[in-house]
Amino acid sequence: MRNEEILIKNGDVIGGGKSVRKDIFIRDGRIEGVDFKGGVGRDCQVVNARNCYVSPGFIDMHCHGGGGFDLMDGTREALKEISYAHLKNGTTTMMPTTVSARFEDILRVLRAYRDYASECPNFYGVHLEGPYLSACQKGAHKKQYLHPPNEYETGMLLEAGSGIVKRITAAPELENMPAFAKAMVENGITLSVGHSDASSDAVREAVGWGFSHITHLYSATPSIRKINERIVAGVVEAAYLENDLTVEMIGDGKHTAVDALKLAVKIKGIEKVALVTDSLRPAGIDVKESWLGEKAPENRIIIEDDVAKLPDRSSFAGSIATTGMMLRKGVEHYGFSVEDTVRMLTETPASILKLPDKGKIEKGYAADIVIFDRSLHIQKVFIHGMLVK
Repeated sequence: MRNEEILIKNGDVIGGGKSVRKDIFIRDGRIEGVDFKGGVGRDCQVVNARNCYVSPGFIDMHCHGGGGFDLMDGTREALKEISYAHLKNGTTTMMPTTVSARFEDILRVLRAYRDYASECPNFYGVHLEGPYLSACQKGAHKKQYLHPPNEYETGMLLEAGSGIVKRITAAPELENMPAFAKAMVENGITLSVGHSDASSDAVREAVGWGFSHITHLYSATPSIRKINERIVAGVVEAAYLENDLTVEMIGDGKHTAVDALKLAVKIKGIEKVALVTDSLRPAGIDVKESWLGEKAPENRIIIEDDVAKLPDRSSFAGSIATTGMMLRKGVEHYGFSVEDTVRMLTETPASILKLPDKGKIEKGYAADIVIFDRSLHIQKVFIHGMLVK
């Protein structure tokens, strides 16, 4: 329900690396007062957050599906169910993500997004993961759909994706990538290195073309190896050497080793490391098998050990996580403080995506707020001042 005025009282408000007891006043979907001391009107909704943390809404930069649906379904029902499955688990801003597919299917999904995204209050643009990926680092992507960009597809993406494609993951070592990168950056699209077999030198060169981020570091982003009898550094080393590169890591406790996440935070700083779910359609539901992308026999995956896998167990296929789950994993599995975990779920991704009014609890910011208890379980979620849970 929507209230013009809301007062959230007695909660430990997270921000700036600490949590402080404050009262937050919300009016018309915006935060109007932090550490509020004044009186409120008779119709103000008062929420008692005693013994709870109050956090900015979580931001997920990489999410394929949830609630039994995938973005590639390309239907109104799918988009709305994905939106709500993650919204109720704390994700107040998310980037629905495609998987490599026939180009006409990608265009179909973009049309569906344009038609129905207005009904999904936490959607913030599409993230294209593929088809411009390396076959050597394809992970769960289908090899037959992977290829370098070309002039025709570049033009079609700019036309069909105008205003809605916000981010593209690609392998910078592919042919035609400098021209593709230039066109995308000129249209305000964030470029991420991912599913790439590039050397460190190639990645660092791509930074000059406009690549600014690394997709799920340590997952399909190789490190030092031997190529033609020569030792070559890889994507991981470039991520650490290039100060301006930001990174994301899958915080489900499966895709990312504890020390790998700690190392990334130590080297890059917590302000440049975001946690993402990379979640698939089974996120938020209890099933033993599902599909990656379209519901087709060749896309079948299995759910085992709290992670999605290809049926032959040759690769993870993605996660089944929600941001609410990653909050707990960040503290209990990876050993970060509540405040630092929240920062990697809120302020850092907001900065990477250049969102001017998200990721913090400050005056003038959108009233996207998550309240969770001392056991790190979500109690209430607000988006634009509207209570959704």
